[in-house]
Amino acid sequence: MKINIYPLRQWLGFTRRERRASLILIIIIAVVVCVRLLIPNSKAMASYIPIEKELIAQNSEEPVSAEIAIASRTQTSRPQNETPVNRLIMIDINSCDSVELMQLQGIGTVLSGRIIRFRNLLGGYASIEQLQEVYGLRPETYDMIKDKVTADTSLIDKIDVNTADFRRFSRLPYFDRQEINDLLRYRTASGKILDIDELIENNILSKDKVAKIKPYLSFNK
Repeated sequence: MKINIYPLRQWLGFTRRERRASLILIIIIAVVVCVRLLIPNSKAMASYIPIEKELIAQNSEEPVSAEIAIASRTQTSRPQNETPVNRLIMIDINSCDSVELMQLQGIGTVLSGRIIRFRNLLGGYASIEQLQEVYGLRPETYDMIKDKVTADTSLIDKIDVNTADFRRFSRLPYFDRQEINDLLRYRTASGKILDIDELIENNILSKDKVAKIKPYLSFNK
């Protein structure tokens, strides 16, 4: 049975060449649709597999990547001249100011001021153990800072035993009035004191007292 397509051709207005091209286009579209229907997710599955592998690889490497990233940020953000936390910072208690002292744990404005005033009274620290004599400095605070301070004894302002007067001797808190008077009388009688042992031998000062004041005395020979 022959179908009369004349009305359709008349309605569409296609020429023979146009009908042929339209038929070829319809066939191509039909083939593509069939392929897509038969294998709907072939491309999706092909693209999914490498993506899944990539995600697994990223998840397995995430802790290492995070650690490297943290280390990288730390190295980048730290200035080159920054002192590491675990490096020991030594502060010379005979030359520092109160601002430097306040860098020490447990030392505030009050204690730093007292440490400076006691240093001035002594003429300088002969040892860091003398910090325990600073009023208000608790033993636990001393334990926290003792490994972070040092004392340059070359900066001590010494007393010349053969020329100092009573007032100069009395500035050193380790001397009492009787000891100063005995020392001055002995110096007047002998003319000159040669060394610290002479004061011990003549019972002017005890061995315990000499151990404390020896770093603060000089003998002009």
